[in-house]
Amino acid sequence: MNDIEKLISQIGDLPTLPDVAARINREMQGEALNAKLLGEIIADDTSLAAKVLRLANSAFYGLQKQVTTLNKAVMILGFNTVKNLALSVSIYSLFKERPGSAIDVKGLWLHSLGSAVAAKIITENIYKKLGEEAFLFGILHDVGKIAFINAMPREYEKVLVLIRDKQMPQADAETEVLGFTHQRLGSQLLDIWKFPDNIIQAVKYHHEPELKTAKLDPQLKDLIRALFLGNQMTKALHLGQSTNPAREEIPKIVWQSLNIKRSQLNDIAGNIKSSYGLLLEAWDLEGKDHG
Repeated sequence: MNDIEKLISQIGDLPTLPDVAARINREMQGEALNAKLLGEIIADDTSLAAKVLRLANSAFYGLQKQVTTLNKAVMILGFNTVKNLALSVSIYSLFKERPGSAIDVKGLWLHSLGSAVAAKIITENIYKKLGEEAFLFGILHDVGKIAFINAMPREYEKVLVLIRDKQMPQADAETEVLGFTHQRLGSQLLDIWKFPDNIIQAVKYHHEPELKTAKLDPQLKDLIRALFLGNQMTKALHLGQSTNPAREEIPKIVWQSLNIKRSQLNDIAGNIKSSYGLLLEAWDLEGKDHG
């Protein structure tokens, strides 16, 4: 039994990837995905298509004039932006509220959105063209938690109690109760779902910014560090509600790698907050309950 099978046998029912995201990944893997096919896949799901257009037209993307078709959105915003928007809207459907539970799923989604915005802004500081990739990293970084919450909600509530009441580090609490961390489960799940390897690695290492043992491309290492820093800044700015509010120390390598000086942090934080506000409006979500 391999690693993935072992995890699945332990956890039981894992969530399935929504249809649009599954089709996008399948066509990307076969290298058949182009702008026309992307538009057709999104258009097949009318409510998702409407949401993607609404987001594309939001102040977050700052278009001069409204786009009314998916093809136009791809032309103006770019293929990757529209693809990642469609994947984000798809993934959002996995974040189902749990009435009567101590788990704040909406808060976790708002935290994921905040991390996506922060990772994008931090990445664009050094790689203008990779902001969209970093945005998707932020959306997906806690997908392992959503898998735990969907499949084992009672057990995950126990994890939260250990984090909150015993101040136990999140990785230790998850390992004690569940046998493995959300990073490990999330990266395995993305592998099953046929996401590209760079996203799988980002989810796997998003709490290990020093990346001492990871044999990864230097550019990908920078993106993972941008995700790590974005995640910490999102907690500091109270954007959404992570299941683990404790902030991690930011190693020196992160500042060096991302070419950020402490004196720039206030400006970056302000940019993250205002961009996040614009994105929340477009998603039609109220973030006020969450800090």
